[in-house]
Amino acid sequence: MARVLFAFNGDLESRLALYWLAREQGHEVIALSVNLGQGIYLEPLGELALDLGAVSAKVVDLRESFLRDFCLPTLQADAIYQGGYFLGTALGRYAIAQEMVRLAHEEGCHIVAHSAASNGNAQVRLESAIVYQDPNLEILAPVRHWPWRTYQDKLEYARKRRLPIPESQGNPLSVDRNLWGVSLYLDELLDAWQSPPPYIFQITRAPEEAPDQPLEITLTFERGEPTQMDGKPYSLLALVETLNRLGGEHGVGRTDVIEDRLFGTKSREVYEAPAPTILLTAHRALESLVHSRELIRLRETTSREFAELVYDGKWFTDERQALQQLVSETQRFVAGDVRLKLYKGSVTVLGRRSPYSLYDPALASRTNQAILTSDVRDIANLWLIPARLAARQRGQFPPD
Repeated sequence: MARVLFAFNGDLESRLALYWLAREQGHEVIALSVNLGQGIYLEPLGELALDLGAVSAKVVDLRESFLRDFCLPTLQADAIYQGGYFLGTALGRYAIAQEMVRLAHEEGCHIVAHSAASNGNAQVRLESAIVYQDPNLEILAPVRHWPWRTYQDKLEYARKRRLPIPESQGNPLSVDRNLWGVSLYLDELLDAWQSPPPYIFQITRAPEEAPDQPLEITLTFERGEPTQMDGKPYSLLALVETLNRLGGEHGVGRTDVIEDRLFGTKSREVYEAPAPTILLTAHRALESLVHSRELIRLRETTSREFAELVYDGKWFTDERQALQQLVSETQRFVAGDVRLKLYKGSVTVLGRRSPYSLYDPALASRTNQAILTSDVRDIANLWLIPARLAARQRGQFPPD
């Protein structure tokens, strides 16, 4: 009998996997359920895990650390995978994997287990994250070993053993939700020409059903981190929850993406991400004000590379951490306010301001530009204008 730490989320596969590990394989199973903002009450999962055979069950609230340690760095990197995926599900896997390794060490478990699908990205992200943190941990994935291949096979196994398994009717909708977004998968939505049915969406209204009056908000950033809304201080958790609610009411954050999966195949994915959509729009608008052309060019390359590392299961790698150091350096001057309008599915920037702005109204005036160009004798003076503005910006910034 081995002592196994198992990531338990309460879905069909995780219930079967826990029972299989404990009853069929005879392991001493410790169940771990993690609150990342799924929008449901998770405490009953502990009792369910015990009923299925776990010797103990832990429900851990990681919402704040999830946002602080995983989502905020991704926001500061402006990372979106292939233009439409805010990486919420991937980031959630890393937060779970980090807690699995920590708790495995605490509980003296040399084996960790999960129930991620054998044909999806989740298993790669979970397992690579675990290995990068502790290569000595053994990983068990029951879904790769048990004989059931179809949904009906699994239900039949559950019925015979009288397991507490809810039975879905028709084609089940798969929902993976946390504070940074909702991933939706419907078996019947395979045709890339077919529109997603309205009933699948969890936290956003259809834009045509959103309020007829727009909502204006002002977000304040310090060192690339959102800290206030409309002049009122917010914790990161409270702000993300509020923006998810407001954005959802105004139909903000829906994306329907054809993306390249880890193994090279195309996949159709539907997402809802109101808060990340609003925050990224504001963050980019502020960066456009305080970053030089050269830094913006570098940032665009860095953002794409960062997103691909996150998508590919490489959060805990040296290259992602090195890239994070570069991103953090670029955030020193990302401070100020951005005024936004939420209206029927759109987020529009109305204005932005920063004490470190590189925007000079006098230089921006077409009249002044014409005079400057006609009078200038030394082209180097024109070329050095951005350098002078950047130097002035650095002089304004308080020392560390």
